[in-house]
Amino acid sequence: MSNRHTHHTGGQHSDGQHSAGQHSADQHPAGEPGVLIRWPRRYDLLAAVVFAGRGRRVRAQIADAMQLQRGQRVLDVGCGTGTLALALAQRVGIQGRVQGVDASEEMISAAQGKAARKKVAAHFAVATAQALPFDDGYFDAVVTSLMIHHLPDSDRPAAAHELLRVLRPGGRLLIAEFQAPAGPTSRRVTAHHFGAAMATHDINDVLDLVAAAGAVDVSRQATSVGWLGLVAGRKPALAGPLR
Repeated sequence: MSNRHTHHTGGQHSDGQHSAGQHSADQHPAGEPGVLIRWPRRYDLLAAVVFAGRGRRVRAQIADAMQLQRGQRVLDVGCGTGTLALALAQRVGIQGRVQGVDASEEMISAAQGKAARKKVAAHFAVATAQALPFDDGYFDAVVTSLMIHHLPDSDRPAAAHELLRVLRPGGRLLIAEFQAPAGPTSRRVTAHHFGAAMATHDINDVLDLVAAAGAVDVSRQATSVGWLGLVAGRKPALAGPLR
């Protein structure tokens, strides 16, 4: 990790967030947030279409792969409208805490409204994956779903380091990501509907990314949706400097 993450001099809030002095722009210069999605209703509709009725099952698979327990603290990075975060909140119970962050203010507003309507105790804030406003080792588990491919290639290592930084030693990291189709025709169709980043995205690159950031026990898992894969890993149990 770079020096800007190794020493914190400001106050710590009970939710693990840095105080304003602790997380200043000078200490954590925010990188480009990547592709921002500012249309939450269309996003939820698109998610319902692409998951074709299997969204609930996939969210359960993600929660299972995270090996969550009651009372744990969980961070969902790139949480969108909060659908996954709300499902995870059910797993950790009222004794736990689920925090979602997204770079899009519109998505966070939608997530907050969804949590209020469903009366689920999940928390949401605007933040980028490259500069998470939380203390080292605060969370028991960190997840991000369909976010990495939105980031510029140059920002992905910083994001991977941040995901691990906020994990406790031994904590579990899970990344759910798109696997581009192999055939050229399918790739063209994907590029037309979802953009070039998704048409060329290889989830094995994500596996290499988190391993290079310092995660251990890194593995790839399938889901019930063929185009979505999971990359799981852990922060080293003996807390040392990440690469």
